[in-house]
Amino acid sequence: MTDAADGATALVEAVDRRDLPRFEGAWRDLAARAGEPNAFAEPDFLIPALQRLANARVRTLLVWRDANRDALIGLAAIAPPRLPFGLASLWRSEQAALPAILLDRDAASEALAAIIDALRARAPSLAGLRLPFSTVDGPVAAAAAALAARRALSLKAAHARRRAALVVGAKASFEARLDKRRRKEWARQRRRLEELGALESRVGADAAAIEGFLAVENSGWKGARRSALDAHAERAAFARETMARFAARGALEVYSLALKDELIAAAAVLRAGNRAFYWKTAYDERFAAYSPGVQATLDLSRRLERDPSLSLVDSCAVADHPMIDRTWRDRIELVDLALSLAPGGGAAFALATAVAHGIERLKRRARRLADATTR
Repeated sequence: MTDAADGATALVEAVDRRDLPRFEGAWRDLAARAGEPNAFAEPDFLIPALQRLANARVRTLLVWRDANRDALIGLAAIAPPRLPFGLASLWRSEQAALPAILLDRDAASEALAAIIDALRARAPSLAGLRLPFSTVDGPVAAAAAALAARRALSLKAAHARRRAALVVGAKASFEARLDKRRRKEWARQRRRLEELGALESRVGADAAAIEGFLAVENSGWKGARRSALDAHAERAAFARETMARFAARGALEVYSLALKDELIAAAAVLRAGNRAFYWKTAYDERFAAYSPGVQATLDLSRRLERDPSLSLVDSCAVADHPMIDRTWRDRIELVDLALSLAPGGGAAFALATAVAHGIERLKRRARRLADATTR
């Protein structure tokens, strides 16, 4: 697909999920050049997610620099609307904290323009593309704004929120910024745990560490609600393959807390470039009075903030999370964007955007209610 209007020659190729492993080399090269590291758009996460968790209608678009297919400058998994018209959307697995998109840091606008042109050519009835969970000051949002300005496209923003993060290399450590009363209480709980028996903090990435994490998660309320990774066959297969893939290249860390050699808390961290993603956490609810999940989080935070290869750790949590927001004081600004495919957008884009944002708002309310009920 040639983007003649912008003077670009990018080629867009729609690839069946079964064929994606053939492109892993070029894909990993793109991930290394991406303007924003995204573990959830890398092959180790996205290939298992697409194969195990995605609707059959989700399509992956590869954006090549030119017809020679020498280098990728963009990749996006796209979910079509339920009806022929409306907004397509960057696909985000229920297990992902970010949508599936990677853009070359030096060709982000060109890559996004090619994606927009491909969607418009292949589905003329589409009104626009949703770009959910976009970092406000990130490359996806910047490319969308630049493209909207250049082509007179309509760009709408909704659901601005802030997610907890740990900035590595900050002048003050995360512990120095903790509420003094809370820090004192967590230290007291740690001492009480140590009084029960030998307490050990561990970091691993082998099969035993992975299985230990899955077992702890499945033992609690997530298992009871069947939302744990190991509570559903396809989800469990996805989790094991994903974690094994990250572990194979040294990009997985499972932090765990063991009391008398029995795991009472575990947390999985994925790495991508100079970022880490605090993907999942779980704890044994029998020890809830001692906040074992918090203790594991404190342990991993101390380790990660001393890692010179990292610049940021994304909590992957919802806004206003009752635990991590009290532990990490830094924030990532996120927003859901909608970009029209045609200049101006028109009434169809305005209506489709309003409907999409309204549905998302209802989903968020339902999730908050479910979380509050569980707590």
